Amino acid sequence: MDTRPPEPDDQFLTPLLSALLTHAQSGRKRWHMPGHLGGLAWPEGMAENLAAIDVTELPDTDDINHPSGAARQAMDLAARAFGAGHTRLLTGGSTLALQILLALAVGRGGKLLVARTCHQAVVHAAALLDIQLCVFTQTGVSPDSAPFSLFPQATAADVVRGLAFHPGCRAVLLTSPDYYGGCADLAEVAEAVHARGACLLVDEAHGAHLAFAPGLLPPAALAAGADACVQSGHKTLPVLTGGAWLHLGQAALTSGRLAAADLARLVPVFQTSSPPFPIAASLDLARQLMALCGEHQIRLQLDHLEQFRLALPDWLTCPVSGGGGTLRRDPLRLVLAARDWRLAFAMPALARHLSDDGIDIEFADLTRLVLIFSLWQSPDDWQDLTESLRRFPVPDSGDLAESSAGLLELERRWVRQLAEPDQTSPVFPKDALLAPGAREFCRLDDAAGRVAAQALVPYPPGIPLVWPGDTLTPDGVDFLRRLLDNNISINGVDAGNVQVLA
Repeated sequence: MDTRPPEPDDQFLTPLLSALLTHAQSGRKRWHMPGHLGGLAWPEGMAENLAAIDVTELPDTDDINHPSGAARQAMDLAARAFGAGHTRLLTGGSTLALQILLALAVGRGGKLLVARTCHQAVVHAAALLDIQLCVFTQTGVSPDSAPFSLFPQATAADVVRGLAFHPGCRAVLLTSPDYYGGCADLAEVAEAVHARGACLLVDEAHGAHLAFAPGLLPPAALAAGADACVQSGHKTLPVLTGGAWLHLGQAALTSGRLAAADLARLVPVFQTSSPPFPIAASLDLARQLMALCGEHQIRLQLDHLEQFRLALPDWLTCPVSGGGGTLRRDPLRLVLAARDWRLAFAMPALARHLSDDGIDIEFADLTRLVLIFSLWQSPDDWQDLTESLRRFPVPDSGDLAESSAGLLELERRWVRQLAEPDQTSPVFPKDALLAPGAREFCRLDDAAGRVAAQALVPYPPGIPLVWPGDTLTPDGVDFLRRLLDNNISINGVDAGNVQVLA
């Protein structure tokens, strides 16, 4: 790819648009977000009219930030469909929704209890709002705790210990489901959090679909007793990228823990004054589709998933789908792993094989592939995926044993880094990110002992290994280098350089 800066006579070029159009016309199979599947999940006419519905705030279109007509009706319908007491439509993704939610539930200068596995958006929102992030530790964590996830979910006992160790936290924030589909026991956590006078907030970015098939899927955050949650519509539903819902639970409103009037005051503070109608309209359409046929589509895809699982090559495995209110995994998140640890090293090669076959997946970590399928994924897509997997030339496990062992040990280090981070944090994230002062770039290999000026984040899944203000350690630098050597992208590392405080 040509990365030269444009010359003056290159202004006739449209490099980004051209790249996107080329991709759109390539016929590649989508096993990644957004869930509208290139518009195939929408009724006829929606995709063709996106430009036509991109208008400004007019008397007959309403105002998303100050809703009183059609936008208000769309909000109320969404609240009913998702089981919320109050809902807002947002067009800046869960990142924006989290900023608004933390301003509402915690406020400037407050304390928020989080797991070290929170998304980078939480760290950045806390920096903007001068919120103190109090990190609780999870006990009993091992590399085998969650074989189809990078890291296990927190328990109510973990949260209770965290609240006792960090008194004064106004709220607890958990991510459930995580990027791999792992779900917390939110009902148990909610009971424990409320008994201690705090609010339970849930980053449910990957779980907008959960409310539409109770019994088949893990309970949605609001149904489990959360006070509020944010959802990225585009991650699993037919929504344009950037579409998000922010839901307040009815019990939180009735008890006075949260107030819709306060939310109405804060939305225009954070959201653009010109929120795009096409994104908001796609939220409205997705709500309608899910309310009318969501459970049917979920059952259909679960059937496809079970047939796919039974047809997998013997050397691959994926979680068994199942239902029930105690389910701790979202069965609609497809994670593939090697059945035999000695073949773990083959997984990155499998990702490249799928790409060569015209199949784009969500992401690959060191030992797993993560695929996100639309609720409207076609039987042909499932068949193509199955056939591509079966065509992959599986290496002899003996040839890969040594390499696989090294890869698994690297993953164990990743788990340890999250469970017991060895960084010290002499500077608060807000100061490292936002305070005046000199910053400079240095080579990652020379960064040990320096204070990070920004988060260093393997992406996906978006969980920071280094927070702004952390001191980089020799072991931490070595680990980041090993991840890069294994083709894991790390936001904050640019051409081998990291930004540090001068």
